Amino acid sequence: MTSELFARLSEPGRPVIIDGAMGTELYRRGMMLDQAGWSALGALTHTDLVEAIHADYALAGAEIHITNTFATGRHVLEPIGQGDQVDEINTRAVELCRSAVKGAAPDRRHWIFGSVSTYAHGSSRAALPPLDVLRQTFAEQCALLAEAGVDGFALEMLLDVELTLVMAECAAATGLPYWLGFTCEVAPDGTIICRGGGYRGGRDRRFAEVLRAVLAGLPKGGSPMLAVMHNEIEVTDRALDVVVEAWRGPVVVYPNSGTYLNPGWDFSTVCSEADFVEAAQRWLDRGVAAVGGCCGLGPTHIAALTNALGRREM
Repeated sequence: MTSELFARLSEPGRPVIIDGAMGTELYRRGMMLDQAGWSALGALTHTDLVEAIHADYALAGAEIHITNTFATGRHVLEPIGQGDQVDEINTRAVELCRSAVKGAAPDRRHWIFGSVSTYAHGSSRAALPPLDVLRQTFAEQCALLAEAGVDGFALEMLLDVELTLVMAECAAATGLPYWLGFTCEVAPDGTIICRGGGYRGGRDRRFAEVLRAVLAGLPKGGSPMLAVMHNEIEVTDRALDVVVEAWRGPVVVYPNSGTYLNPGWDFSTVCSEADFVEAAQRWLDRGVAAVGGCCGLGPTHIAALTNALGRREM
């Protein structure tokens, strides 16, 4: 599978389309999000909605689908009283994704990536447990997702060196490919930074510095990709400048758009489909291998990109 995926990612003029947001799309369709656990319980409480969203992305042309496991690590579920549901929630999320996309577009190749993120209880990185505990929880989640049949991992909301390498180690141990999804900001001086560049916060660090240290410490023999995710479009452009200077492997981009409303989303500020497509085509011209969307960007954005690339099948 890894060789097939990487061959596809390196195919000239034929970028891979990723799906869009899950959490904010659940919110758009009526599920109330919870700051303590975001959309973690959707696989149990809103199965029809989760399946419908995955199916809509498949119909829109997405080829890589990210499971609703962004906040389903044990360190998030235990504080909300769901520690005994870790296995079921993660496994069920993969099952819902697989059945939905295959049912919606059975004749197309789909890759399912398990989301594993730095989300912490209460949406505060200060609430993250010690690294040795996180190594256990991420190893558990990656193993569960791999056993459930994911094709790879989307490691999301990465801001630091220490925790990023722990997560990469856990993903690589399964033998599956993974991408490192960094989230950046533009500092007042124009520098691209990772805000609070330690795993529990701390001083800001230049993205280039963080990326250089991560690349030097990645597990040997894995199949990593680099991703720029959960950034507004203009920040994505700047962060991509840093990535393409440091990395020659596959690059993935999936921005967000709109404004966070604790714990929901303001969709009135989401970019238009045309603006998203214009930005995506700019990134593809720079050699990006796969493009999708994060918070705020839904099936209509993915469908617009598919249409613009002349790849709409339905």
